[in-house]
Amino acid sequence: MPMITRAEAARALGVSKQSVYRAVKEGRLTSKECADGQIRVNSETMYEEWRGKSQPRIGVGPKPPGDAVSRPGLRSREERMSPRITKTNEAIPDYDESRARTEHLKAELLELERKQKEGLLVPAADVEAKWVEIVVLARTKIMGIPTKAKQRIPDLDVDAISVLDAIVRETLEDLAGEAPEDDE
Repeated sequence: MPMITRAEAARALGVSKQSVYRAVKEGRLTSKECADGQIRVNSETMYEEWRGKSQPRIGVGPKPPGDAVSRPGLRSREERMSPRITKTNEAIPDYDESRARTEHLKAELLELERKQKEGLLVPAADVEAKWVEIVVLARTKIMGIPTKAKQRIPDLDVDAISVLDAIVRETLEDLAGEAPEDDE
């Protein structure tokens, strides 16, 4: 069985020397002390023992022999930086872009909360309720014009009051018809 040093084993496995020293000490790798006092690792069983007895971590661990660039799943920096296209032709943003977008949105939310606490922003429901109150009051006042006209001009006959009332109602209906529709 070919024996190699712990440093050589670390290079072959693609891990730190400390990881190999720890694995030897814990008995996860088969080792033997040579006549010169150095501890050597069995290179034939090293890969299997490492995979079977060590917890895998992302980005570290045993690397298969051969060119690492040709391994499926690894992409060059240019490929990682350019957006990926899925089967539906939608670009998937990279991690940094997604993180920046998330941080930007969090900052906007905090800014909105701060403005609301300072009283610069009011909930939309409160604004809508106030406008409904104003419009109802204005409608009531406008509907009362024919009655006030009769009180101030006693010579007005019933037909004139009816005409004034019809004009006011027609105007209010026109205004209600021109109101912009809600998008909801």
